[in-house]
Amino acid sequence: MLTAHTAEGELVILTRSQSLESLRERRKQESFYCPQCKEQLILKVGDLVIPHFAHYQQSSCRNSFSEGESPAHLLGKSQLYEFFSHHTPAVKLEPFLPDIQQRPDLLVVWGDTEVPVEFQCSTISTSLVRQRNAGYYLLNMLPVWIILTPQSIQTSTADILTLRLSSFLQFFIRQIPNRMSVLLTYHPQSERFYYLSPIIHLQGSTYAARHLTLSLHKQTVPFSLPSSPSQTDIRELALHYQSARRKYLRTVIAYNQKGIHNQFLRACYEMRIQPVQLPAWIGVPVQGQEAFRQSDCEWQLLFVAAVRETRKSPDQLNTSFFHTFIKQFDGEPDDLLAACRSYGDFLREERIDIYRMDRFTDGDFVYEVLSGRFLAMYAKN
Repeated sequence: MLTAHTAEGELVILTRSQSLESLRERRKQESFYCPQCKEQLILKVGDLVIPHFAHYQQSSCRNSFSEGESPAHLLGKSQLYEFFSHHTPAVKLEPFLPDIQQRPDLLVVWGDTEVPVEFQCSTISTSLVRQRNAGYYLLNMLPVWIILTPQSIQTSTADILTLRLSSFLQFFIRQIPNRMSVLLTYHPQSERFYYLSPIIHLQGSTYAARHLTLSLHKQTVPFSLPSSPSQTDIRELALHYQSARRKYLRTVIAYNQKGIHNQFLRACYEMRIQPVQLPAWIGVPVQGQEAFRQSDCEWQLLFVAAVRETRKSPDQLNTSFFHTFIKQFDGEPDDLLAACRSYGDFLREERIDIYRMDRFTDGDFVYEVLSGRFLAMYAKN
């Protein structure tokens, strides 16, 4: 905790501008109390962790307030409080919202509304995140979650990354108005924001993304949006996607243990085509593809096989077909439907003849699809 009340009711906010000596002297002269439960607090002033308040061990309030906060959380919360204080007319640190019994890290005046800001350093269940958000929604507040930068991102110097993102991190990927996907994180020790944008799903928990950083001192309110990727960025993202596609097609046979009972291999067998010979229009990134945990090659081949069984073309499909198709996959039905429709739109707009598996197999078409259709939209200003 970074806030407390004195015996006289004065609100005390611990900031980095206060010296350790002055806080130690004040600790001798005053008592401090929890703004929520009113119990007496300990003012901890050490040399390693930034000064903070804590409840005594026997306190009944320990579950209501953040206890055992990590040094990164305390430091980041303090830095973000100072940052917002310089950019907005009003900022509250650790305010208690009695109507919903919640306490965001910060409550910021953002435009003409109050915005709860949560700096999340530990992995928690997404159901708990939804529960907290639901509380804010009751107050007509839209929360902003800032995640602690994972070490794999913070230590990388590459402009384009292929990396694994946990389901917790995936939950915080957002779509901004120009349809770029963005994951925003913050690293207190370096005082930098780390952006992943755009983010392209490869398979399972693996993604390719452009990696950007921004100093806390150059950040704005509202937060800066990542710039549009350059053509070089787009080409590099395309190469990462193509590499993952080739790797999947090379290994799907070598590491398969189900033989012909594997849906993907059975579909290849029935179409009389080797996995490595799939045309470029099977296994392409489309909007919402991350809804599928499978490789794009796999679910799109099964989609094409299902369409071929109906003896129809992609522009003749009805809603019933899509609902029937997605039943074989795990995932959020609405998201799966959206991805399937995006792929159907791609096939229709490119005028792909799904009954001709020998067309558009060259590498040039692969790059044209990746850069010309899906990724080029990120290069638009």
